[in-house]
Amino acid sequence: MEKLDVLNREPFVDQVATLINNISDNKSSVTFSINGIWGSGKSFVLDMLEKKLNEYMSEETAKEKFFVIRYNCWKYDYYEEPLIAIVSALTSFIEEKTKILDEKTKERVLGMLKATSLALLSIGKSFLKEKLGFDVQILMDAVKTVKDGDTAGKEAYEKAQEYDAYFRFKEVMNCLSETLKILAEECTLVFLVDELDRCVPEYAIKILERMHHLTEDSKNMITVISIDKQQLESGVKQVFGFDKPEKYLEKFIHFGLDMDTGIVSDKILEKYADYVSLFDKEILPVPDSIEEFFQKLFDGIGVRTQEQIMQRVSIAHKALFSDKKDYAFMCTEVLIAVMIFAYQYNRLGPGNTFIFSKYDDIFTTSEHKNISFSKFFGSKIDGVYFPQTHSEPGIQTSYYLPTSVFLYPAILYLWCHTHEGTKKIFFHCNKEGGYGVIYDHPSELRKFANFIKLLSKV
Repeated sequence: MEKLDVLNREPFVDQVATLINNISDNKSSVTFSINGIWGSGKSFVLDMLEKKLNEYMSEETAKEKFFVIRYNCWKYDYYEEPLIAIVSALTSFIEEKTKILDEKTKERVLGMLKATSLALLSIGKSFLKEKLGFDVQILMDAVKTVKDGDTAGKEAYEKAQEYDAYFRFKEVMNCLSETLKILAEECTLVFLVDELDRCVPEYAIKILERMHHLTEDSKNMITVISIDKQQLESGVKQVFGFDKPEKYLEKFIHFGLDMDTGIVSDKILEKYADYVSLFDKEILPVPDSIEEFFQKLFDGIGVRTQEQIMQRVSIAHKALFSDKKDYAFMCTEVLIAVMIFAYQYNRLGPGNTFIFSKYDDIFTTSEHKNISFSKFFGSKIDGVYFPQTHSEPGIQTSYYLPTSVFLYPAILYLWCHTHEGTKKIFFHCNKEGGYGVIYDHPSELRKFANFIKLLSKV
């Protein structure tokens, strides 16, 4: 199933693709990063970019303009040497996808890659008798018999092994570099390096070094690395102790493109269609846009966090309720989960103060975090008329919900009464009126809130 662009990333991807196309026209070799915090959807952006680049055709050859190699660092981090994963990605792509190479060139490149792969796997394990003049494995066995305290044999073996590995590795790098140059003669090579920030710092740095050495003296090669810049800089500082780790990274990355958390698109309900299908919009018909509610609620929250929240909401709802609920219940349910998971809200419970005023931050957390949804919600209820029943000194102010049924007054009522009443105001819901279906919801939402708090600790 194709993933939906719920954060409206297409304009950003189009800009990156255009940039790569312009660099390609100059046959340049460039490495740049796409910088985004954890959970901002960097992998999805690379998915879109890969698809977009594969649509470009060369005017000269009428073939694909880009040779795109996707390299998931974290997926292959069990290899001590990153080059093994790079070679594997190249081999798989040439065997399965590319139509750029003719059969003769394809056979030649695959032969070089497979030979390179075998050499990498054997580094440090086999011996080069023609270079060293002895069988390394025999020496290894001999070392095991050396008496305690006699390190001469061990030192000789270690030096021999280093000698072997050094020359082997140098040959591998040269061979792989030449292979890439052959491919770059046919079209622009584009490496999309993903999940770098999931790897341990030492391994991530090794990947950057390998990619740099493979492409620094070449033409027509572009490397795009998705990173959490702050996390990567922290890793470099941890490994090397640099005060300015960004200066070290400048050796490998020429420039970076910053990616924000995205703007939630109106496809958000389509993405979570399975959850939405648990509710019936006809139970409490409202003219308000449910898509707009979700867009504003998830504004500034990374896509991965969104997905985790919605997964837990779905689990909790299915565990607690079997009957169909209305959309006001659905929106309040998700609102509660977002407040708990994204903003660490912990004020749900009896006796919490709730102030009804357009100037007050209705959903203020104890940590005083900025909640953009609060202002949006306030603007929605600001123009609604709530008939007042009484307002006397020392007596709780009471209001009725408006005559016309709208989504946000319904959410206001549910949020208020999910807190088991408030100290300063009280909203009345006529059980027989248009809002009647939400009359008993608060007790059920309290159950949901208690359940979702337990899930937040898992």
